[in-house]
Amino acid sequence: MPRRGSVVPAPLRRPVFRLLWIGWSISYAGDALQLLAQTWLIALLTNSALAVAGSPALASLPLVLLPLGGVVADAYDRRRLLLVVQLAGALAAGGVALLVATHRIAVWHIYVWVVFASLLRVVGRPAYKVLLTAVVPAREARSAMALSSMTETGSMVLVTGLGALLLSAVGLTAAFVANALTYVVAAWALWHHRRIPEAGRVTARLSARSALGDLRAGFGYLRGNRAILHPLVLTFLFVLAASPLFTLLAAVVHAQGRSLVDLGVLAAATSLGTFAGAAYAGLRRERGSATLHYAQLGVLGAAALALFAVVPIGWASLGPLIVVGTIFGAETVWNASRVAELGDPVFQGRLQAVTTMVLGVGSALGALWAGPMLDAFGLRGLLCGAVGLAVASVGAAFGISAARARARDGVRSPPGERPAAP
Repeated sequence: MPRRGSVVPAPLRRPVFRLLWIGWSISYAGDALQLLAQTWLIALLTNSALAVAGSPALASLPLVLLPLGGVVADAYDRRRLLLVVQLAGALAAGGVALLVATHRIAVWHIYVWVVFASLLRVVGRPAYKVLLTAVVPAREARSAMALSSMTETGSMVLVTGLGALLLSAVGLTAAFVANALTYVVAAWALWHHRRIPEAGRVTARLSARSALGDLRAGFGYLRGNRAILHPLVLTFLFVLAASPLFTLLAAVVHAQGRSLVDLGVLAAATSLGTFAGAAYAGLRRERGSATLHYAQLGVLGAAALALFAVVPIGWASLGPLIVVGTIFGAETVWNASRVAELGDPVFQGRLQAVTTMVLGVGSALGALWAGPMLDAFGLRGLLCGAVGLAVASVGAAFGISAARARARDGVRSPPGERPAAP
């Protein structure tokens, strides 16, 4: 049992959670280092923002299968699933490292790796998120998800900042080798702790028919749970508009004639904001309407995106990147913890899969619209996303306010009378 009065967050005082957290923290760092290297490598090979956009776009294709990954996570041994995922990832990352080291790497090789890694995420991400909240009491779920998100983004802050300096000195091959090794570390953490609660639970043997039935049931449950669904929709709109600041930053920096170190500094600013947002969400429980809160954050995100589009790339760009990262980090934690706290345990894997799919698909679609706009208009092309996000967020805020006003009018109406139709 965790000791009362300790300054260490409660989930970290639980050995099973702590081991999972350490293993995945190291794996996150490897993923971040390889992402930095591969996006820069694509920019160097092609000189095209659209080609860089191809990486997140292709990564999104398997992510539409994430709800099926959630069905699998709800049915089979999650620890074994994650072990297979980590070992397969280690082998694939090692293969890419060999191609880079022998100077035989081509853009299509990177694209194949991206699709394969995304397929691994389809199964691994829902299983990990459910397992992470299953090994702690329900009251610690929000703290557990915040710690996971903070670690992921904290790794990215260090990796994108210091990693850019490292790779500039030793070459890009090191990123792919390091990522392969981090997969092995995460697999070791899972293998070391064999008595993970609920890890061995198998609900039923899956067939195509039963999987589709479980999938329909999960989406039906989500449609009926507005407290989870509506904030997810606004998160998707935010990611659709603002994610090019994450996914296409390498193309922006390269087009401006800047270096890999400049990319590392700017990417670290975004990751620092995401870390701060995750920490804030972990400490602050949402109050009032989450949907209205998200709409207000959408307006703030639109202003930050517009500012980034009009100021020259440099120190002035750090502020907007931090703001966008903060919103992204906070909403990511709130969405995942809301599922753990409000969602039916039967649907946990499927719901957590949808929260991940919203981020992945939104990022890919954002890269697809922003890539051609950046190639054609430069940074000014991002203003389209800023305007669209602002309009959608303001519309959502007005809609919620109108619904509240109608509800108040209905309460205040004398008995036997109905409020006038809007």
